[in-house]
Amino acid sequence: MSGLVIVLIVLMLSQSLLSIVQVKYYQGFIKKITTEQAGTEYEFYTEVVKGKVLRTVVAVVVDTEGKVIHCYICRGLTIFARFKEEPSYRGAHLAAYHRGVKEKGTPHVEKGLGQIYSRKLEAVT
Repeated sequence: MSGLVIVLIVLMLSQSLLSIVQVKYYQGFIKKITTEQAGTEYEFYTEVVKGKVLRTVVAVVVDTEGKVIHCYICRGLTIFARFKEEPSYRGAHLAAYHRGVKEKGTPHVEKGLGQIYSRKLEAVT
């Protein structure tokens, strides 16, 4: 019984430490992108899209018209998931993804881009 308690304590401690590592990585990534874009007319948005099992974080740099300059995607369950730039969305307009937010079968990245567009519209009105 005491062995089980020790295992549970070790698991809880390791989960806490790995969560701290994940938060530090996320903060460092956000700081890097915002520092790079400081002083420009570009805007930076992030959105989390939850699936049944996996979670996708979309980070996007857009210009004032809603055109994607850089799109970064982080998919996965664990702290080993890292942001990767997705060049296929470069040059696309956020408005094109707005309709797919509520449709089933829409990829998580596109749902995230649509949700960012909705949030951008709320800020304007």
